[in-house]
Amino acid sequence: MRFLDRLMGRRREEPAAFVATDDDAAMARARHAFDSKDYAAALAIWRDLAERGAPRAQSNLAGLYSYGWGVPRDEAVAASWFRRAAEAGDAIAQQNLALMYYEGRGTDGDLAEAARWYDRAAHGGLADAQDMLSWMYLEGVGVARDYGAAKRWAEAAAAQGDASAQCRLGQIHHNAWGVARDAAQAAHWFRLAAAQGDAEAQMMLGAAFHLGLGIAKDQAQALRWLTLAAGRGNELAAGFLRRVETVITPEERAAAQGLLAADAPP
Repeated sequence: MRFLDRLMGRRREEPAAFVATDDDAAMARARHAFDSKDYAAALAIWRDLAERGAPRAQSNLAGLYSYGWGVPRDEAVAASWFRRAAEAGDAIAQQNLALMYYEGRGTDGDLAEAARWYDRAAHGGLADAQDMLSWMYLEGVGVARDYGAAKRWAEAAAAQGDASAQCRLGQIHHNAWGVARDAAQAAHWFRLAAAQGDAEAQMMLGAAFHLGLGIAKDQAQALRWLTLAAGRGNELAAGFLRRVETVITPEERAAAQGLLAADAPP
């Protein structure tokens, strides 16, 4: 999902029975104005709807204040509008309010409050919130450390294709955090996340191919994934690349170069 969609939210496709209202039409005009960078027009529409109690308009108005689009940047005002929308049940607002608590912007930086709002948004089905809540449970940030909860929320986000959560599931199975160590499951999740460009997953998958952990040894694949990870700035990949260089054959190197050429963007 694009950044602006995470911040503002977009209406999912509605069932056939959905009937648009005047407020829906106004929201569409505001979004068009926002996408056209006519922030003043978007502000006027969203402010009117927000003051009349429309949660999504309140959330979008908060976004304008949070980033200073069409108004002076004011994170305290942004947090107050996010809170109104969040308390009304808007999951996007709940996620953004959680982030403001986590980063200490416009709030007192209470990490327990961040976790509470991430929990609300996670229950609302937002993969980003589920992923973040999983991490907070894994690390014990704002909540008591709970590997079971970390795994459950990572699974929820991973089911929606979230690469970060998929990588975390790989780490959970690799490190036996609250589960029996399962190298095959770890490699499975690392592979899914690596294919989406997650550098940590690419490094872990490359190491798994090099060592034969949960997957058949394949030095060509090891070189491929470790090279991709190193190219994305993963520092641990360099150490494994040196180890691969000591065992890889010329044929495997040529195969890896072919794989990397196929991976390269057009």
